[in-house]
Amino acid sequence: MHRSGTSLVTRWLNGCGLHVGEELIGAETGNEDGHFEDIDFLHAHQSILKGRRITDEGYTEAIPALSNDEKDTLNDIITYKNGFNQQWGWKDPRTCLFLDTYRQLIPAAFYFVVLRDYRSVVSSLIRRIYKRTEKKYSLRSGLSKFIWEHFKKKRRMRMLLKKHSQHYLKVWIAYNEAIAGHLQQLPADNYIVTDFTALCGGDEPVFRHLTEQWGFSLNFLRFKNIFRKSQVHEPADIDAYIKDKTLLNRAAAAEASLRRLSMFNANPQALYAV
Repeated sequence: MHRSGTSLVTRWLNGCGLHVGEELIGAETGNEDGHFEDIDFLHAHQSILKGRRITDEGYTEAIPALSNDEKDTLNDIITYKNGFNQQWGWKDPRTCLFLDTYRQLIPAAFYFVVLRDYRSVVSSLIRRIYKRTEKKYSLRSGLSKFIWEHFKKKRRMRMLLKKHSQHYLKVWIAYNEAIAGHLQQLPADNYIVTDFTALCGGDEPVFRHLTEQWGFSLNFLRFKNIFRKSQVHEPADIDAYIKDKTLLNRAAAAEASLRRLSMFNANPQALYAV
């Protein structure tokens, strides 16, 4: 799911020597070190979403089945990557919307699932909107900046939480339920599930799994060398902004089912909102 630490984990894998794309999406607000998303897959996914009049950010609960032409486009990208790389991968949260297709196109693929609790993800999505507004006002001066600093700034986050929390929670549920359903159809040896915060002290067993169990040729890089705690924040209490309380139960159930599959039995010591 978006804002789950996938950019950070992919940056780590890339630093260990995994090819994750010829051209990657760069930095922006909320991802100052880059997204590490392969442009080929990203643009293909965005095109499919736009063709269905769905936001190309992928903040949707489901999409209609792909056409044969769309499947062929994705298969062409896979064939191209295979032609130039013996080991490679890609990262794009929108991939969760096309898992059924990728299960057909790459039946022997390995899946590295980055799990993050719903409060932190929803908080992070909303905080990114807030930071974009904050950045816009920081470039202004005079009365406009004064009104932001003394009046609008205090209310902005509460307004965003009220407006977006339930929608983003529905998206989180859809993505993570899709992941859980996908994993049920895979051999247990073909996936790992972990929370990115657990990698700060658990990167070695994950790395050994990638190299010894999955056979990737990589060079070990300490996860803590790229993780900066200054980039994370405590999650907001989004539960109060969810009108349909049954969604909270669904979210908790989805998270619990995935945590049972995690490489780390216990929950991470701290959960943050990037």
